[in-house]
This record gives sequence, C-alpha cells and structure tokens, in this order.
Amino acid sequence: MKNILLPTDFSQNSFNAISYTIDMFRDEKVKFTLLHAYKVFEYYEKSMLAAQPGQQSLEKAKKEVEDELEELKESLQEEAGKEHQFKTTTHNLLLVDAIKKELKKQKPYLISIGTQGRTGAKEVVYGSNTLNVMEEIEKCPILAIPAHAGFKPPKEIVLANSFKIELTSVDLEFLVGLARKFGSAIRILHISEEGGLNQYQHYNRKQLQEKLAEVKHSFHYLEYLSVPMGIYSFSESRGSDIIAFVNKKHSLIENMLLNPLYRNLAHFSKVPVLVLHHPQIKKN
Repeated sequence: MKNILLPTDFSQNSFNAISYTIDMFRDEKVKFTLLHAYKVFEYYEKSMLAAQPGQQSLEKAKKEVEDELEELKESLQEEAGKEHQFKTTTHNLLLVDAIKKELKKQKPYLISIGTQGRTGAKEVVYGSNTLNVMEEIEKCPILAIPAHAGFKPPKEIVLANSFKIELTSVDLEFLVGLARKFGSAIRILHISEEGGLNQYQHYNRKQLQEKLAEVKHSFHYLEYLSVPMGIYSFSESRGSDIIAFVNKKHSLIENMLLNPLYRNLAHFSKVPVLVLHHPQIKKN
C-alpha cells in the first residue's frame, strides 16, 4: 500500500490538490495522511520552553484543527475509492518541520501540495510554504498542483533536463512508474541558452535514454531561450500535462547566485510540477 502525505491549510487550493491526488490514485491501495501544521505563539513542539500561560491557547488550537481535520477526513472517505484509507496528524510546527517529522515515522511515496495557501495573494503563483517544501524536503517526490488544475490521466510528461549530471534509476523511479501507470510519454526537454552539448552532456543523454527504454519517450531541444520560458512555451504549445525535473543541491555560492528552477517556473506554469530530488553524495 502506498503512503501519500497531503499537507492542508484548509484553503480551497489545498482541497483541490487533495482531490487531484485522490483521483490520480483512485484505482490503487493508498493510505493518505492529512497533515496540518499550525503555530501557537511561543509554544512550539521543538522548543524546550513551555510557557504555561500559553497552555490553554495551545490546547484550544490543537482541538480546533483536529476537529477540522477529522471533518475533512470523513468527507473525503465518503467520496474516495474503496481501497483508500485516511489518517490525520497535526503538529505545532512550521510546515517544513512538520513534514520532516512525519518523514521520520513513514516513507511517503509522494507529497502532494497546492501551490498557494489560504493567505496567498492572487499575483503570487507559488506560496512560501510550497516553495519551502519543494526546496527543503529531499527524501520524497513532491507534486505541486495549481489552484484550478483538474486531474486527467497524463498523456505527456515533460522532463526538463540539462544533462549536466548522470541520473540514476532511483532518481527516475517515480517518474517511470507514473508513465507506466498511465501510458504517458516522457518528453525530455533540453534548453540551452548558449547552444550545443558538450561531451559529458552527450554521455548523460545516452545514459538517460537507456534508463527510459521501457517507457515511451523522445528528446527535444530549444536554444537561446531562458529555461523557465522555454519549458513554459514547449509545454503550453503541446498541451503537456505535468512538468518534471530533478532538483540538484548546489553549493552555497551557487545558491546565492542562482534561483532554483521552480521559483522561476512558478510564474509560467499552469500545470502540476513534479520535483524529483537527486540524492546528495556525501564527500569524505
């Protein structure tokens, strides 16, 4: 049975993300965990300080969110598939910390989250919680679902790739499984702002082709475009259903100079974005 983590802040966007995910896995045995992270001033789970005057506020907040989650769970159970199970959990933590705590208890197959929370302004495409989860959670695929995206079986998944690193079978496991489940074609898109591939990129491209041999796939190239705009233009023109990429951890200097792709892609994408994390290699 797959375990899927569904963070929710009870916004309409998070409800939509939950519905999308349930529909995506409607024919499979899945245990969904509804997670809500809340904050009570000066009273955090990981804090060693327990301000007694805040105890009642903490208990009240905890009771309120538990009741709301239970109500959501019951409504979802009525509409979900027969093979679906639901559980709830709450944490008095920031969302990223709450997810990390859950990751220590279970190994989710997927974390599915809405792109914008309850307090998000209309002009902000990805809320800060979503960006933080996509950037800081490294041990699980993350699917970020736009507010008005309704589920349909994905016919085409765009995998944006620079060919600068060799992807392993582990990196691609979730993506290949998704393509096999729905019979999706994977379109590997390389965008070069300067043009051309070097020898190492050619090698990584060949390795990727071998690892995707069991699913339908093709390679596509665009030059002299910014990466986010290129991905958007390609997927929009083809009516692609999901945009995927492998997130690579950079050095501190690179992080200071480069914005992660999804921070830029958020301004263009109208379809779900799947973040696959490349495992960090520990250096001796």
